[in-house]
Amino acid sequence: MSSVAPPEPNGSADERAELERLRRLDDSYSLSPYYRKIWLPESPASRRMTGRKWTLIARVLKEERLDVRSARILDLGVGSGRDSARFKDLEVRPDRFVGLEFLELRAREAREFNPWMRTIVGDAGTLPFPRDSFDLVYQSTMLSSVLEERRRERILHEIGRVLVPGGLFLSYDTRYRNPWNQHTRPLRISRIRRALPGWSIKAWSTTAIPQLQRLVAPLSLAMCDALESVPFLRSHLVIAARRA
Repeated sequence: MSSVAPPEPNGSADERAELERLRRLDDSYSLSPYYRKIWLPESPASRRMTGRKWTLIARVLKEERLDVRSARILDLGVGSGRDSARFKDLEVRPDRFVGLEFLELRAREAREFNPWMRTIVGDAGTLPFPRDSFDLVYQSTMLSSVLEERRRERILHEIGRVLVPGGLFLSYDTRYRNPWNQHTRPLRISRIRRALPGWSIKAWSTTAIPQLQRLVAPLSLAMCDALESVPFLRSHLVIAARRA
C-alpha cells in the first residue's frame, strides 16, 4: 500500500490534526501484525493482485500512447517503493522519475529498496514543482486515505497544475468502502470529473475483493480468476484522466 498524503504542517488546526492522524495511522499499519501479514508482498494473493494490476496499467498506458521510457513521471505517495518498482519493468528512465512521500522514513525506505529511485519528502496538496512539469502523475491507494473532500480536491487540482497539456493522471484506488478499515474512503469518478472539468476520463474495474482473494489464493489462483470475472466483486478502479 502506498502511504497517505498529509495536509500542510502550517495549515489550520483541523489540518494539523489530520496530519497527526495520518502519522498515527502509518505507525499503526507498520506495527500491526495483521497488516504486515496481509500486505506481505510474497504471499500468493499479493503477488497475483500486484501482477494483474500492473498488467492492466501497462495495457492502459499503451492504449493511451504514453511511453514511460521517455515520460517525466511523478508518483504521489510512493511509500516504501515496492509498488513503484514496477515502473522499472516498464523501462522508466530513473532520471525522469520522482516519488513524493510525506514521511522521511518511507522516502528513505523507497530509496533503499530501489537504489535507482529518486524520492523527495513533500505535500501532495502543495506540490513543490512548477506548472507543466510531468507527462504522467500516478497514485495508488493514496487518495482514498484522504478523508477530507476539500483536501482531496486540492490534491487533484495540484495534479492538474503539474501535468503538461495532454498529460495523463493514472490512479489505482478503491471503489467501495472497506468495512474493515474506517480510515479510507472510495475515490469516485464523479469527484475527479468535478475537480478536473473538461478532462477525458476512462475507468476499468479490477482486483477482486482482496479479503476474498487472500482466502482462496493459497488453494487455487483459478478461483481468484473466477472472482475477478464478476464485475461487482472488483473492488478497485484504474482511472486514466487526460488533461485537455
